Amino acid sequence: MNKDRIVVTGIGTVTPFGIGVSSFWDKIIAGQSAVHKTANEELEQWAPVMASYDGFDPSAYLPKKQARALDRFAQMGLIAAIEALQDAGFSNSEALQQVYDKNNIGISIGSAYGGVQTLEEGSERIAKGISKRVSARLVPKSIPNACASAIAINYDIHGPAMTYSTACASSSNSIGEASYWLQLGKADMVIAGGAESLFSPAILSGLRAATALASTGPEDLGTWSRPFDKHRSGMVMGEGAAIVILERLEKAKERNAHIYAELVGYGTSNDAFHETTPNPAGSSAKLAMEHALKSAALKPEDIDYVNAHATATPVGDQAEAVALRSLFGDHLDQIPVSSIKGAVGHMLGTAGAIESVACIKAMETSQLPPTINCDDKDDNMPKDIVPNHTRTHDMTYTLSNSFGFGGQNSVLVWKKYMD
Repeated sequence: MNKDRIVVTGIGTVTPFGIGVSSFWDKIIAGQSAVHKTANEELEQWAPVMASYDGFDPSAYLPKKQARALDRFAQMGLIAAIEALQDAGFSNSEALQQVYDKNNIGISIGSAYGGVQTLEEGSERIAKGISKRVSARLVPKSIPNACASAIAINYDIHGPAMTYSTACASSSNSIGEASYWLQLGKADMVIAGGAESLFSPAILSGLRAATALASTGPEDLGTWSRPFDKHRSGMVMGEGAAIVILERLEKAKERNAHIYAELVGYGTSNDAFHETTPNPAGSSAKLAMEHALKSAALKPEDIDYVNAHATATPVGDQAEAVALRSLFGDHLDQIPVSSIKGAVGHMLGTAGAIESVACIKAMETSQLPPTINCDDKDDNMPKDIVPNHTRTHDMTYTLSNSFGFGGQNSVLVWKKYMD
C-alpha cells in the first residue's frame, strides 16, 4: 500500500529573536546570537546567560483575557499556531472549517514540562505564607496539555489533541506521531510542533546541579552556547514555540496551498542507559536515525544536510558524533552537519520543531544554517559543521536529530518539495 505524502503548508515560530519565521530565519542565517546576560537576579545564580525573549508581549497578539488565562509557554504556542495557520491560508476558525471538518483536525504538541512558571508562582505563594490559596487557573495553566487545549479552543477543533512529553525530543515526536494520524486516516490535517518556557528556579537549579548548563564562558556572553567546540561547557536555556501545518499532498494541491516541504521519515528509540547521560556508544541514537531512513526508503548517502541536536554539552555532542560516524561512515565527511543552538540556545521541548523549521527553510532557500561560536572544533566532531557563516548548498533531503533526558531519541527526515 502506498503511503500518503505528508507536506508542510504553514509555519509559525516564537523564538528568542522574536515572533515570526522571518525574524528567526534571517538572524540564524546572519549568524546572530540571541544569548544574553540573565536579567532576573534570582535566576542568574544558576544561569548567568540565557536565550530568552525579553520583549515578549502576548497582548499584542491575543486578547488580554485570553492571554491572562495562559502560561507563557502556551501563549507562545498559540501565537505560533496562529501564524502557521495564517501562513497556510486560514485566517480564522471559519476559514479553516470551510476546508476541513473540525472533527477531523488534529493537534499534536510537544512540551517537556508545561506551565512551570505558573506552578512555581503558586507554590511560592503558599511556601512563603503570602496566601493559603492559589488561583483556580493554576492547574489548567500549568498542565502540559494547556497549549494544545488553547489551540483547540481558539479554533473550535474537536479532533485528537495530544501532548508528547519526551524531554528534548518532545516536539520531534509530536511531529512524527502526527504523520501517523494522517497516514491512518485519524486526521485530515494536523497542527504539530512544540512550546516551552522553563525559566524557573527549580528547573534551572536542577539543570545546574546536573552540570547541563553552561556556567562559565568567554567575555562575550553571546558566545556561551558553543556546540562542537573543545571548550563547550554546557547548554544555554532558550524558550519559544514552533508549529508546522501538516496535510496530505492531494488536499494541499486541491486548495492551491503553498507547499514548503515533505515529511518522509520518522524514527524513535530509547537508550535504556541512564536518566540524563546519553549512551556514549550512540547505538540507540543511530537506531532512531536508521528507523527514520528506513521509513523514508533512503540510504545514509541520500542525506544532504544534518541538523544536529548538539546542545554544547561535552557528553551529548560526543555521543551524537559517534552515532553519526557509525551510521554515515566516511561519507559523514561529505555532509554538512550544523547546530542552531549556538544562536537560540536549547529550547528543550520545542527543539525538534524549531530545528525542523530550520531544515525546511534551508531546503527552501538553499542556505545552510551555520554553527556559530565554534572557534576550536573538537577533533571528534563532524568534519563540516558549517562554522560561523552560512553558505549556499542545494538540498533534497535533510535529517533532524533530537535527543533528550531519559534516553529519548527522535529523528525526522524532510524532503524538498518537488511536484
